Amino acid sequence: MLPVTTPFDAVSCSSVNSAWGALTIEVLGRLGVETVITSPGARSAPLTLAAARNARVEALSILDERSAAFFALGIAKRTHRPVALISTSGTAAANYLPAVIEASLSGTPLIIMTADRPPELRNCSSGQTIDQSKLFGIYVRHYAELALPEANVQMLSYLRQTLVHCVNQSTINNPGPVHLNFPFREPLFCPPKDIIPVIDTAKLEAVSTIITRPCDSVVINGAIDQIALERLSSHSKGVLIVGANNPSCGDDVFANAVNLISQKLGWPIIADILNPLRNHSIENHIVITHYDTFLRNKEDISALEPTAILQIGTLPTSKVLNNWLESLDAVTFLLTSRPINTDPLHRLATPIYGDVCELSQAIEQQSIIPDWSTQWFALEEQTATKIDSQMYAIEALFEGKVSWLLSRFLPAGTSVFLANSMSIRYAEYLWSAGTSACSIFCNRGANGIDGTLSTAIGVAHRGKPTVLLIGDLAFLHDINGLLSMNSLEGSLSIIVINNNGGGIFEHLPVANEEPSFEQYFATPQNADISKLCASYGAEYASIHDWDQLIRTISNLPQSGIRVIEIITDRKADLHTLSTLKTTT
Repeated sequence: MLPVTTPFDAVSCSSVNSAWGALTIEVLGRLGVETVITSPGARSAPLTLAAARNARVEALSILDERSAAFFALGIAKRTHRPVALISTSGTAAANYLPAVIEASLSGTPLIIMTADRPPELRNCSSGQTIDQSKLFGIYVRHYAELALPEANVQMLSYLRQTLVHCVNQSTINNPGPVHLNFPFREPLFCPPKDIIPVIDTAKLEAVSTIITRPCDSVVINGAIDQIALERLSSHSKGVLIVGANNPSCGDDVFANAVNLISQKLGWPIIADILNPLRNHSIENHIVITHYDTFLRNKEDISALEPTAILQIGTLPTSKVLNNWLESLDAVTFLLTSRPINTDPLHRLATPIYGDVCELSQAIEQQSIIPDWSTQWFALEEQTATKIDSQMYAIEALFEGKVSWLLSRFLPAGTSVFLANSMSIRYAEYLWSAGTSACSIFCNRGANGIDGTLSTAIGVAHRGKPTVLLIGDLAFLHDINGLLSMNSLEGSLSIIVINNNGGGIFEHLPVANEEPSFEQYFATPQNADISKLCASYGAEYASIHDWDQLIRTISNLPQSGIRVIEIITDRKADLHTLSTLKTTT
């Protein structure tokens, strides 16, 4: 415990603010926060300058706060470590909300630091002042209103411990965003040469060096419930359902653990695109990927009704799969490492709190029925052969074939970001299983299209070469994400499927509502993407045939952003997809 001391000599407010900001960034850096994303603003200067001056962290400036927040989200999704965000006061921080919601629902750690006016300037019509208290509501794991900066050991120790607690709240048990609101009085900062020491160097070191624990994402689990484990293991005809999972343990570890559970129980694995299983197939993996096709045929699946379901993570995207699950009279088990409800079907289900590694070790080898998994896999192979044959035959530019080709021709280890709407749905339906070891990312917490481009840039930053598959509306919705291009250290190839509108609405009953459909739902923008890319300085290419696309995705650049446009007809895409689903 630090000794109680008397306050230090009075110093200028700007020097106190600078010390407060410096200690904040130093503590976060020692806790393991590696990246701080800032946006321009005066009130946040004590924090921004501290980040810029501290060699422990990478400080990046991104103009648009919404884009900055999604950029930070992408980094945090890939690294499973919290990224800090700094905004000035007023409505600037409100632009973080969409990314905060996605981070909360997807369990992604963020440290949000908003600068604010001091109490005497609130609720009195002071400029650029709003009520920032609990601005993000229920979507943060913790909120803290910081005290006004003071330059004494007691207050600096308070600041340190508040930061430690917030990082813990962001990373442990149920990872997600936290919000710290920092009030500052003017003058806000002073140049380094004018900084008056506000605290003895040795004592400042004593305040900060206590921090030694890095902020790796940690899950605290108890022992797997034995009664639930016995009930689970008693079923020989079960199915594993693996939905969206971005495992902090690593793709290989996750895939191997799920495979071990499958082998011990003798159950096949129904694998969504948003987890490592499709791209980490190994020998004896019974991975089912074409369920959206064959589950439509009641005759094909009449002998495949399970008595038990083990759902790992959230449910896959497929409505066909979800309708099939609702029709079953099966015992359901829900495995999750976060304290959340993962059952939108509201089944009579038993929650199991833990992770796949724990469960794979806790389950004993069971007496299995070999024919059970064999029947599933035979249907999978039969369906895959039909789909592959049809895909090879498609010569016209069809949106779905892009996903199919990506699964086959991307270099090993590529990071892939899938936009919502049709990009994720085509990928779930047509992405083939293999050994590419590609990591798949998506903003599937809230399923929105906002911030998709910025999040993908964050995933690519200091990571592996990355490919973003996105529609024209989602791309244009976040076009300002290209402003962060100069901050990117890495490579992002953006494949834009331009069907001049919202293709997903073509699949809904509202598509028959003419003449309102085009104007109010499809909303074609008629934007010239090549000219937009030129205005941002982004490399651009247009794809006209499949061989050209294969060459493009087989050789990814090591740096920079390039936009690859593929023009399709959304009504023709709908017809092609409908034909696929009715003939396989």
